[in-house]
Amino acid sequence: MTTRIPPRLATWLLTHLGPAFRRDSLVGDLLEEYQRDRTRGWYWRQTGAALLISVSRLFRVRLPKLVLNAVLRVLIEMGIILGGIALAESNVPRPHISPPPHLEQTR
Repeated sequence: MTTRIPPRLATWLLTHLGPAFRRDSLVGDLLEEYQRDRTRGWYWRQTGAALLISVSRLFRVRLPKLVLNAVLRVLIEMGIILGGIALAESNVPRPHISPPPHLEQTR
C-alpha cells in the first residue's frame, strides 16, 4: 500500500482552525481514512464539516459572552453619563470649596 498525501491546505486549515477538542486525533483519523482509498473531495468535505462545527461552537459559546460584555459596558457608561447630567442639572446646593491658604492670592 502506497502512502497518499492528503490535501495540504485542508490539513493546515484543520490543524490551525479546526476544533480544539481532540484536534490531533481528528487529523489522524482523517489521514487513516484517506489512506483507505478515500478521495480528495471526501477529505475536503470532512475538513469543511469540522471547520463548520468549530465556527458554530465559536458563535454558540463565545459570541454571547462578547455581546453581554458590550451591553453591560454600554449600560454602565450610560449610567455614568446620565448620572452626571442629572447631578449637573439638579438644584442641590453645591458646597463652596475654597482653595488652601497657601494658594490664595494676596491682594
